[in-house]
Amino acid sequence: MPDPVLPDPVIADPVIASEGWSVLHLFFKVDHAAAAELPPGAGKDLAGVLTALAEDVQLHCFTAVGHKADLMVMALDRDLTAVRRVQTAIAVSQAAPALVLDWSYLSLTETSEYTATPEQYREEMAAKGVEGDDLERRVAEFAERMATYNEHKLHPAMPAWELACFYPMSHRREGDDNWYSLDFEERKRLMHEHGRSGRAYTGRVLQLVSGSTGLDDWEWAVTLFAHDLADVKDIVYTMRYDEASARYAEFGPFVIGMRRTPDELVAEIGLVPAGDA
Repeated sequence: MPDPVLPDPVIADPVIASEGWSVLHLFFKVDHAAAAELPPGAGKDLAGVLTALAEDVQLHCFTAVGHKADLMVMALDRDLTAVRRVQTAIAVSQAAPALVLDWSYLSLTETSEYTATPEQYREEMAAKGVEGDDLERRVAEFAERMATYNEHKLHPAMPAWELACFYPMSHRREGDDNWYSLDFEERKRLMHEHGRSGRAYTGRVLQLVSGSTGLDDWEWAVTLFAHDLADVKDIVYTMRYDEASARYAEFGPFVIGMRRTPDELVAEIGLVPAGDA
């Protein structure tokens, strides 16, 4: 079988945000009638395309469970044209006639506006009576921690954990439950409470929250990576009791995916006809 053919990467000038990376989630359904008519090698061609793409962008591939999708692909890159190339490459692969792009979601990695700055931390420590060299040491250590934290938020290297859960969400804007009518300090308090709930799952669930206001239909995209499906259920259930969620959050559809290698993926979603064996 010939090597997979990828679109020319020099399609247009790079489109790079001043801060953050583009994140594209693609959700495909398989048309099994069309899959039966694919030429021999089409499934392996798609596997080769995905393998080649992963050399250029951060790519995560999952078989999705349930009717919402068969295949979930998550691509991250500093260049929006690079993640668009992922969509194009799949669309022109030999397996494309059997793949229906049923849903997609675009977002941008971001830092939290509620994270304290070193200056704010300095004021907080000084108010507690910390001063002199001890104050300077604590502020320097805090600044270093925050720089690392923000780097991971803006330029994440997501792990190859077995499960992924994707859902979009927005803050509610209804009557007294209008997130955007709250002052900053109240929103900060609510988000810190929300964050404490999530930190209880450190090492069990890793969360990527990327902003999508103005980019897609909801305000944020949430992708949870986990080893245990029960942990996904538990963290979402637990955090819904936080006031930030109970009063002020709206959630879109949830999609669960199981990580697969490209070869495993095409076999599991039925894109390996007898001629491909």
